[in-house]
Amino acid sequence: MIVREGAVEIETISSFEKGPGSISPGFYNRSMEASRDFSVALLKTMKPGIALDSMAGTGIRGLRIAKESGWKVVLNDRDPRNTEIQKRNSKLNAVDVEIMGDDYFCAVSSRKWDYIDVDPFGTPSGLLEAAIMNLKNNGIIGITMTDTANLEGKSLDKGMRIYGSRSIHGIYSREISTRIFVKYVMERGASLGRAGKSLLAIREGHFIRVFVRFRKGNKVADESLNEIRNVDVEGETAGPLYVGKLYDTELITKMEDFPFSENSRRLFANFRNEDLMFLFFTNSSDKREIRKSAIIEKLKDKGYKAGGTNFNDKGIKSDCGIDEYTKILKSL
Repeated sequence: MIVREGAVEIETISSFEKGPGSISPGFYNRSMEASRDFSVALLKTMKPGIALDSMAGTGIRGLRIAKESGWKVVLNDRDPRNTEIQKRNSKLNAVDVEIMGDDYFCAVSSRKWDYIDVDPFGTPSGLLEAAIMNLKNNGIIGITMTDTANLEGKSLDKGMRIYGSRSIHGIYSREISTRIFVKYVMERGASLGRAGKSLLAIREGHFIRVFVRFRKGNKVADESLNEIRNVDVEGETAGPLYVGKLYDTELITKMEDFPFSENSRRLFANFRNEDLMFLFFTNSSDKREIRKSAIIEKLKDKGYKAGGTNFNDKGIKSDCGIDEYTKILKSL
């Protein structure tokens, strides 16, 4: 089966359109297209370096990075059936990449990298430290977790055990879980004397995807933890979690002209809104639901910044205070 995504065509054996699918050689998941789009778009804004796609599967992410962003790419997968597919796909796209068939830990420690992509099936627990240790100074890690139920579903105790934080249920769970995951990545770096800076965060479908840049230094590593704390949300304590900025606005500006897929463009449209506030307002007042567009328009008329959020379909981000927001809702 041949599928097309971005600027590449790849051979796959199994294909999934929704959800995590299942592990198999030649596995292709269409629902992760946004994750790959943002990997390519982010790296395209930077001076090309050397990137490792550490769990490459068909090689689609790494091939897109090589072809669309101009980076030197190494594809790695310990399954020899996948490395054979990668060879065929690199030839199909006339892309020159290095292909390795090593264990993950051998691959990440084989040299120093400007970018490492870690995209496991489930939790990345146990994988992060090796990647962070083998990044060059100011290198970037792009990492995915698909065990979102452990931070949003019925297994919050398991999430506490894996990620070291207590999440919550309810309308804010998707943002809380994303911020817990960013916290988790930054703490792993700080334990190794690396300061993390969040560049992008995506909560979509069944996964969370974050991109974090790491800078060496014990002092800056300590400082990177200053915006990690517990928070009270609707009578519950959540955390510890990261309460700082999730997005690098300079990078977002540079990414604006990237030819995103339709779904990725929808997500990208809200990136500038997400750091307007911690959590978000809802479009309900006294059990009355008001059109989001009407609220956002009114907020902008009043001189505030406002827009939607990817963390909740009914959520609104704004730099407006809660008292003024409540007045505006009552006026509509």
